[in-house]
Amino acid sequence: MRGHVAATIKDIARGAGVSIATVSKVLNRKDAFISEETRSRIWSLARELNYTPNSIARSLVTRRSQVLGIIVPDILNPYFTELVRACDDAARLRGYTTILCNSDGIPDKEEAHLAFLAGHGVDGIVLAASGVIPNAGLLRGLNIPFVSMDREVPELDCLAATVDTDYRNGAFQSAGYLIAKGHTRIAFLCGSAESSNTGIRLAGFEEAHRQAGIDVDRNLVRCGEFQHSFGRQATRELLESTRFSAICCMSDMLAIGATVALREKGLVVPDDCAVMGFDNIYLAPLLECPLSTIDRRIFEAGTIAIDALIDFLEGPDRRRAAIVMEPSVVERKTA
Repeated sequence: MRGHVAATIKDIARGAGVSIATVSKVLNRKDAFISEETRSRIWSLARELNYTPNSIARSLVTRRSQVLGIIVPDILNPYFTELVRACDDAARLRGYTTILCNSDGIPDKEEAHLAFLAGHGVDGIVLAASGVIPNAGLLRGLNIPFVSMDREVPELDCLAATVDTDYRNGAFQSAGYLIAKGHTRIAFLCGSAESSNTGIRLAGFEEAHRQAGIDVDRNLVRCGEFQHSFGRQATRELLESTRFSAICCMSDMLAIGATVALREKGLVVPDDCAVMGFDNIYLAPLLECPLSTIDRRIFEAGTIAIDALIDFLEGPDRRRAAIVMEPSVVERKTA
């Protein structure tokens, strides 16, 4: 019995009554000037024939692997889980696959991942938010196009794009929302005190107070990690040492930890203490008391990052993009 013979582009072209070039354009999503009817016919035939592109042959022609790397500091954090999902979906829509690496925010581990991805021939890399400043010498030596998301990076020729969030405005909106609700003593929970990102967020928090004519009590500021465990610990310490009526958390995970600590003390959110998060992760509306938060458009940001990277890879002029995501308040039940 003859073995199964894999379908080819020629088979699809023959069945659809079009040229091989037309099929190639559609399958590679470079079909702006091809009719919807033709595109639909080609994709239907590709599915019917179980067509699988020969990535090895294609890479020999294009000198690209059609593989992208994604490095995140903590895949257990739902923010990064959602971001990776967005990146992978966007990559697949454009004919690329992804390799995920988790760095734990450790410089040596991130550098090892960069070397691993380079060794496996990825076309480009997404470096997601982390307190680690990338090794400029290593990136320059690898010369792999990369996108920086919400982190400090050196200006290198291989920097394809930066995708940042306006954190100052997000923190300003968060504090301003709580102040408008009548709160004057607001705690502030954030990541590492050494991170420039923390300074940016704190500046927005302070600006909202300044515009309202309210002093910021530095005893209400706690910096550590964007983890629910730190949110819980910091809120416990604050409850034992001072008074406040609201908590402005710079991540949803911090906010979840804060609400746990408040509940453990017998306090009711938001009646006894209001809580604002930051990120708008998919879990935020699913909590017993749905979390009020700042939406930083995670899925959209991941899609934009991948598109910018692929545009840089495939564009003739390799034009660098700089994108800033504007956050907004999401009103729910905790504030």
